[in-house]
Amino acid sequence: MTGRPPLVDTNVLVYLFDADAPAKREASRALVEACFRRETEYSVSVQNLAEFSVVVTEKVEHSMPTDDVRRFVQAVAGFDGWHVVGYDGATIDRALELRERHAVHFWDALLAATMIGHGIDTVYSEDADLSRVPGITVVNPYRE
Repeated sequence: MTGRPPLVDTNVLVYLFDADAPAKREASRALVEACFRRETEYSVSVQNLAEFSVVVTEKVEHSMPTDDVRRFVQAVAGFDGWHVVGYDGATIDRALELRERHAVHFWDALLAATMIGHGIDTVYSEDADLSRVPGITVVNPYRE
């Protein structure tokens, strides 16, 4: 892996709180706790934090209380081992180009464009579609 700290995708954050997927929950926990123990650093996009917030409060069977979600997002955003990256209009334009060129969903293209814009080449995710974008390496933390 080269470039800036690898990005942690939304699905990894969601599995931290998914009691129905204990193996994925444990793998996600190990990955995230390594950052909070200062053993490694990660990047996360504001898009990931927003998607996480929506999924765990609106799209799962047992939603998280909003206060818990806020505390988690604040813990990530406020910790110097997490590099929170954002995007702008130019990133959206690049995402539209990546979507067309590599046949990926817009939200995946936006994440890839954000990564490229911040010099991030690796993402921890189970979303293999991101690997369609040249220069992006997907590491699935749930594969043995």
